[in-house]
Amino acid sequence: LHQYYFQLQFECSELTTPLFPSLPAGGSGCKLCPRDWLLRGDKCYWLSKESKDWSGSRDDCSRKSSRMLVIKNREEMDSIQNVTQGANNVWIGLNVTPPGGKWTWVDSSPLDPIFQVSGSAEGNSCGWIRGSRIHSETCAAEFKWICQKEAAVI
Repeated sequence: LHQYYFQLQFECSELTTPLFPSLPAGGSGCKLCPRDWLLRGDKCYWLSKESKDWSGSRDDCSRKSSRMLVIKNREEMDSIQNVTQGANNVWIGLNVTPPGGKWTWVDSSPLDPIFQVSGSAEGNSCGWIRGSRIHSETCAAEFKWICQKEAAVI
């Protein structure tokens, strides 16, 4: 595996060095994701094939050294459509946190007001997406889920 990594690094360097001579030392700018993950921009995304409740989904992402999907802006929402296309309901890293019952992402950031959530915002509400819409559902419901992590740069 170690030798394979260096071979990939060498081949990536051979491909990009003539094209990007001003890249910083220590990396060619090639981005890699683990097997079965999709690269979009600087991030890797993994979509489940099975269904779990929201907490089980969050825990699975943690086991993969990642977190559930956090959508910060319209551009990210548009980009994620290519990853989730064909999937009906997909858990994302959004839930209602006490006190105050505010929608909060798993990274503790608040939901941007540009996004509207269809459904209630009660104590046991979690977020899921279909298309470019965010919906609310009881966290015990079982849906597919999506994890994200930063791509490795070599």
